[in-house]
Amino acid sequence: MSVEKSDLTPPAIAITAGSHPSAVGGVLAPAPGAAVPESHVAPRAARSGIRSAATSLRAWMLTGLLFLVPLAAYWPTTFHDYGLRDDYSNLREAHEEPGKVLKFCASHARPIYGLLLQATYGQTSSVQNLQWMRLGSALLLGALSLVSFRSLRSFGWSFEPSLCFALLVGLVPSAQVIAGWAVGWPYAVTTLIAIGGFFAAEGALAAPPWSQRWVAQWAAALGLMVTAALIYQSSAMFYVLPLAAALISERDRGAGASARWAAVHLGFVVCALGTAYLIMSGLYAADIFVKSGRVAFEQHWALKLVWFLEEPLPNALSLFVLNDNNYRDHGLYIGGASLAAGVLVAGAVLEWRRYGPARGLLWLCALTGLPIVACMVSLVASERYATYRTIFALTAVLLLFLVASFNRLTETVTAGTRKMMAVGILLLAFGMANHHAYALLAVPQGNEWQLILDGAKQVRLPERAGQSRPRVFAIVSTPADISTATIYHDEFGSLSSNSEWVPREMFKRAFHDLHPNLPNADSRYEFASGAKLPPGQRFDVIIDLHHLHRYYTDN
Repeated sequence: MSVEKSDLTPPAIAITAGSHPSAVGGVLAPAPGAAVPESHVAPRAARSGIRSAATSLRAWMLTGLLFLVPLAAYWPTTFHDYGLRDDYSNLREAHEEPGKVLKFCASHARPIYGLLLQATYGQTSSVQNLQWMRLGSALLLGALSLVSFRSLRSFGWSFEPSLCFALLVGLVPSAQVIAGWAVGWPYAVTTLIAIGGFFAAEGALAAPPWSQRWVAQWAAALGLMVTAALIYQSSAMFYVLPLAAALISERDRGAGASARWAAVHLGFVVCALGTAYLIMSGLYAADIFVKSGRVAFEQHWALKLVWFLEEPLPNALSLFVLNDNNYRDHGLYIGGASLAAGVLVAGAVLEWRRYGPARGLLWLCALTGLPIVACMVSLVASERYATYRTIFALTAVLLLFLVASFNRLTETVTAGTRKMMAVGILLLAFGMANHHAYALLAVPQGNEWQLILDGAKQVRLPERAGQSRPRVFAIVSTPADISTATIYHDEFGSLSSNSEWVPREMFKRAFHDLHPNLPNADSRYEFASGAKLPPGQRFDVIIDLHHLHRYYTDN
């Protein structure tokens, strides 16, 4: 990849061969020691000020663009009226049972995640106000785009590929889930902390061993990575992203030196994750938190590798084409993953031919090894439940190699054609992110919330003491009641109300939102739910969640 000067800094002034030493940029400069007329100094100062102002304006415009794209893509989702299955219980528990959210998250080795959720849900009074948490997620994705762009530029990536990657990383399906779920904003925070951990470690490697700076940098890096791991382990693997960016662009360092440098970073990641695990093990042993059965290590590595190749890897490779439980558009999904794999292979071959076997081998090792490292948490854990929220780092690393490979493969294409191709890809990604987040996350969940809310509005409270409380029954939904053609696990197109406990939490929240100032609101009605109405019983309000199928759309 060619190294270009940043558009955010003024271009350096070069002295061409054969020119007079005092001739700079075609303008005769005064000889050393010669007096400079004031009439010459003022115009130069003015021009320098104009260039500085223009550079600053370009920097602010670029920053605005990186924040604006995810904001615009997820705007309809952000301000749609809905919640997710966990939102309803989190809202109630944060207000009525402080500490319960923390304990639950800590049982899954994510105590800081629990603290963050407790803090934000504790400040949220209604389902409608969840929009501000989703807005925070979109802003954090913009921050991730900006940090990614600056990281790539710091490693010598040229402007256009850096910008393309920075814009695309905030639009992939993993980012769509983060933007669409109020509980997702800490995932984005984790990515930023992990990238900060990488650069802190880089500072340590550049410092004299055992110096004060060396110790401080390693301590900061360890603190950042342990914090990231105690928020959301999968997103902590974003540490690998700047590592991959450096390996792709920095050819001046030999293959052996690059391998040793990468090994130090990867060893540090293992140590940081191990430290986080030891901390949680100590907290479990001290009975401060109760360990969930889901916190367990994989025992069947061959089967886990097969699982990785069958779901997480193609999910990441297909980028903006979603996987589907019912194999809808499966050909397009497989085709997208195959096309991406082909571009990656072609990019690796070109790197080998152009820069030799040593460089080509390093590229291949990074291409095959770093995605596995990025998915290491899911591979080590015993669960085999592929979700987009757990493969954000894996997707980002593969996207980085795709952008680099595409940039190399199109070097012979005219600049205008390359820009048109890039704009086309970005527009396609923007449209798909906007559609997936809104049509497959916000709208289906909003339909469920609206049915519950409509039922809560029908409840007539007793006008005087002694009257019987109104009885409410919710007929829970089933998987057949989905309102979208596409569904993938518990993310895109999924239902919240197809369980015994979620409808109850949803109704509690709806009744509270309708009567925010009513004391002891839960004691003013009787609520029950089930697969069907109990025979021989009368209810004042019946909420039939099977009606969700009326909202079905082929999307």
